[in-house]
Amino acid sequence: MKKVCSLLLFILLLAGTACLPQPAQAAEKKLIAITYDDGPYENTERLLDGLKERGVHATFFLVGKKIPSFEKTVARMYEEGHQVANHSYSHENLTAIPLEEVKKQVQDTNALLDKICGPGTDYMVRPPYGHINEGAAQAVGLPCILWSFTPKDWVYTDADAIKQQIVDGVHEGDIILLHDKKMGTVEGSLAAIDELQAQGYEFVTVRELFRRQGRTAENAKWYTGGSLVKDFQDPGPVQSPQISYTVGQGSLEVSISGPAGVPLYYSADGSPLNQQSRLYTGPFTVTGPCTIRACSAYNMNGSRSETVEEQIAQATAFTPVLRLENGLLAMEGVQEGAQIHYTLIGAQDSGGEKLYTGPVAVKPGTVAAAYAAGEGFFPSGTAKLAYSPLGNVFRDVFPADWYFDSVDKVAAEGIMLGTGEGRFFPADQVTRGQLATFLHRASREASAVSIGDSHPFTDVPEGEYYAEAVAWAYENGIVTGYGDGTFQPDRKVSRQELAAVFVRYLRHKGVVSAQPEDVSGYTDAAFIEEWAVEAVGAMTALELLKGDANGAFRPKAGASRGETAAVLVRMEKYLA
Repeated sequence: MKKVCSLLLFILLLAGTACLPQPAQAAEKKLIAITYDDGPYENTERLLDGLKERGVHATFFLVGKKIPSFEKTVARMYEEGHQVANHSYSHENLTAIPLEEVKKQVQDTNALLDKICGPGTDYMVRPPYGHINEGAAQAVGLPCILWSFTPKDWVYTDADAIKQQIVDGVHEGDIILLHDKKMGTVEGSLAAIDELQAQGYEFVTVRELFRRQGRTAENAKWYTGGSLVKDFQDPGPVQSPQISYTVGQGSLEVSISGPAGVPLYYSADGSPLNQQSRLYTGPFTVTGPCTIRACSAYNMNGSRSETVEEQIAQATAFTPVLRLENGLLAMEGVQEGAQIHYTLIGAQDSGGEKLYTGPVAVKPGTVAAAYAAGEGFFPSGTAKLAYSPLGNVFRDVFPADWYFDSVDKVAAEGIMLGTGEGRFFPADQVTRGQLATFLHRASREASAVSIGDSHPFTDVPEGEYYAEAVAWAYENGIVTGYGDGTFQPDRKVSRQELAAVFVRYLRHKGVVSAQPEDVSGYTDAAFIEEWAVEAVGAMTALELLKGDANGAFRPKAGASRGETAAVLVRMEKYLA
């Protein structure tokens, strides 16, 4: 009977042992989250050095009032991929203070962390002393992380004792509680990491522990660790991306590739990565020298890859500056050692690419293009300059543009001007003040009365460049204002408004407009405002305004400067 009882007892003990979590020595490769509380401390830098040497990412639950004295240390934690977390502002028992104070303890600490890690960073919270209840958890409003194992490093201060406590007591899925205040904990925990890594264990952040176990940490809930999800396949650590680039003229095109489905964050100026860093959506351009940094991240705070870096030491040559004066074209503004290559086409042809050695005489009707290159430089972008047939200099209007001849003409006649640096800005939208000014210049007329007496607008003061033109246009019924007594000179002009103003100008000039044609021929005729229908029809009949390639008039689209120049020139045949 005694033998039978002994046999039954052995079987029961064996069964009970099989139900217990297996100690580290007996386990296959498992995940463990190692966490450090109450810091930062002076010892934290030494701990970070040791973790970096071992390729380990930990979770640091930080006390808010200590953070301002250790901002560089906290920044290092975050930048090296550790999880930065909240341990309240002043280490209060959250179940023993008012709920509003609980919120303040958490929010004040989050605000300090945000200054270092960047706005929008996600934080977990460890309630001091592990004290938490439903009310406090709701006030915290974030995942509350307790622990499933601690070597009691406030009792055992010797490094060897702490190490052995960890090695003997830790289990798969554990969240280990430690304090890096004393060097014994720092050295003991690093020694334990060495031994457990040799046994195939992997140390991760709390956030990674949850992700790789297929679990989600919910706000206002608390977790102790040690729980496992059956039949869940560990997806493994977040893999680092790869950075590559190709050389183009004036820039380098950078591509970043990473694991499928994982967001990629990057910086192109070598700055540290955080939640506010750029999210990679496709290739982008840079110029050398520069440093590109990138990482893959499900969450930038504790669930990210190692940061990869590509340093591009070679400089991109500066794009040459082209200056034309008295028919002589000078090219300058590049680094020493870079050479300028140029071509001339049009009225004067260089016969191919030439090396610049000094100012070049050019004729009207010529387009110059130049770039810089040389040993030790990536090639620059191309600078272009058009010396028009009428003697204008343009840097943004060229013979291939459909409005080139019109822009050349109105610029030569002083009707439309650019910035004086060869910039006409043909794609910019015309304003009401500008349109009145263009028509006033084209008319060669002056206002019959003084500016102050010739219009009722409260927002057209004397001295503004458009003041005389608005007075003249209002006096002659070409422009009107708004019900509040304003003219709104800086408001953009739509295509249907452009039509209305030009038709009034033609009537002022005594031009009998053609009978308005049916605007229903436009695919978007229904969107032309009733007050503009007649004007759009008239401008269409006079072939001053046209629809686009799809047959749409686009009445509410902005009227560009290039388009307005073309209308001004087309109109001249009716005023001859």
